[in-house]
Amino acid sequence: MVSNATIGNVGLVVLLFATSAVTYCMLNQLPSPEYFDENWLNNGFCVSNASSKWGNSHSLSFYADSFLALCIGYLFRVQPKVPTLQSEILSGAILGVFGHGVGHLHLGMDAKGMDLRFRAGDDLPLSAFNALMGVFAFGAIFKGTLPLASIRRLGAAASIATAGFTIFNIPPELNFVYAQAVIYIFVSLHMLTLGQKDKSAAIFALYPYAQLPVLFIGMLESTVCATFLRRFGGHMIYDISIAIGVICIELIACRVELARAQKAKTKCS
Repeated sequence: MVSNATIGNVGLVVLLFATSAVTYCMLNQLPSPEYFDENWLNNGFCVSNASSKWGNSHSLSFYADSFLALCIGYLFRVQPKVPTLQSEILSGAILGVFGHGVGHLHLGMDAKGMDLRFRAGDDLPLSAFNALMGVFAFGAIFKGTLPLASIRRLGAAASIATAGFTIFNIPPELNFVYAQAVIYIFVSLHMLTLGQKDKSAAIFALYPYAQLPVLFIGMLESTVCATFLRRFGGHMIYDISIAIGVICIELIACRVELARAQKAKTKCS
């Protein structure tokens, strides 16, 4: 029987390569520029109601993420005894999902594209504030996606990810492409370095495969925003899929771990 570690490791490699391929296609508008949605190309996200500060897709993402963070918090409260990795992923997802939403609320104040590059001069106060918000948002997201990572590693990852907007000169219309890529690359590499004991948990085998539908929705966001996703809240659907994935793998992993515990108990008796 194939182990959870092997299944998870394969999934993480697939996630790493899929992220790289999707990012390359988005950056180079492949296979052809006409495949990509004009709304997404102009705004960097699939944005509905861009003129409404509190009703655009970023603000809607904050409302949805806040509600789903509460749902995840309830699941953590009633979570049975599970492997440490599973507990860490669920508890981290509370802040991760909520912090992701806060980041979108900030972006929603300029839904048509916020420049997150650090600029001196007259833009220094705004750039400094955006950088602080970036470190907070990435830090919260990494808390939910880099389980068992130390505070130092989380802080370093958040700082590097935020600095990347400036280092790689990321324009506003590529904010989504960059953020998705840096998050999933960090996640894949971190999870691959976990110990064998943590990799034996069912949640490790499930985790990378729950991210693949999120990547797919990101592809839909870049190609069918105006014709499909915008009428359902645009980028909000992407954020919802992340939290729903967390909830689904938690419920499945609990059933698997319970069955494994009962099987071990039967053998002992």
